[in-house]
Amino acid sequence: MENIKIIAMDFDGTLLTSDKKVSENARNCLIDLKNKSYIIIGVTARNLMSVKNVLDISLFDYIILNNGSDVYYVKEDKIKNISSINHDMVIKIYDLFKDGSYQIDFCTPYNYLIKTNNKIDARPFIKYIDDINEVDESVSRMNVFFDDANAIEENKNLLTNTFENISAVKMLDTDKANSRLWLTINPLNVNKLNTLKMICNELNCSVKEVIFFGDGENDLILIENVGISVAMGNAIEIVKEKASFVTLSNDDDGIAEFLKKI
Repeated sequence: MENIKIIAMDFDGTLLTSDKKVSENARNCLIDLKNKSYIIIGVTARNLMSVKNVLDISLFDYIILNNGSDVYYVKEDKIKNISSINHDMVIKIYDLFKDGSYQIDFCTPYNYLIKTNNKIDARPFIKYIDDINEVDESVSRMNVFFDDANAIEENKNLLTNTFENISAVKMLDTDKANSRLWLTINPLNVNKLNTLKMICNELNCSVKEVIFFGDGENDLILIENVGISVAMGNAIEIVKEKASFVTLSNDDDGIAEFLKKI
């Protein structure tokens, strides 16, 4: 760890257990490392209010949100928007998938605007909409959900072949509680790595001085580029193959146990 200055981690399927909690062991480990002057960075597809709903943000110095579209500076209590999906593009993506998906999320730095028939989530940052005209906030990221696993790759190819200025990543829940499948969509070249590089530049350090923990496909770009990469025991196989190390699962305190060993 002598060359490591930053400890970064995904949240869902990584720091968070299957019931969306941070264990006391993990919490104490992060507090100890922060007290030893390591920079702690959360790297997630969630937006800010969703993050605040599941963990104590004071554990972190920075939180990369919406897969890199936004950054939350914890001490300053401010959000910096890196990039948003153009509103005309939002409409075009919606039109492309509105009949073939069962849910479309329009993710802003603070809220989720959701088009679905399954309106069961009462959290205050969830806003259900019935029409695309109700999307009245800047959209950092979109999610498009499908019932059929085979449709994910097909629709990813459709999306990227149709539009040049967006990127899409296949997503699935790797923890024990869920089995959803979806595409997450960001502006082109907006991802977890590029936004982490921006923070590293601000701190006068390199991504090679970062240890990163992850589990999903949207973590691969970090897994392949940081100084030390660690796949969770519940991670998808390609993440395990590409990582420097594999630790225990998110339900077995994989982050804390790995950091204690090194």
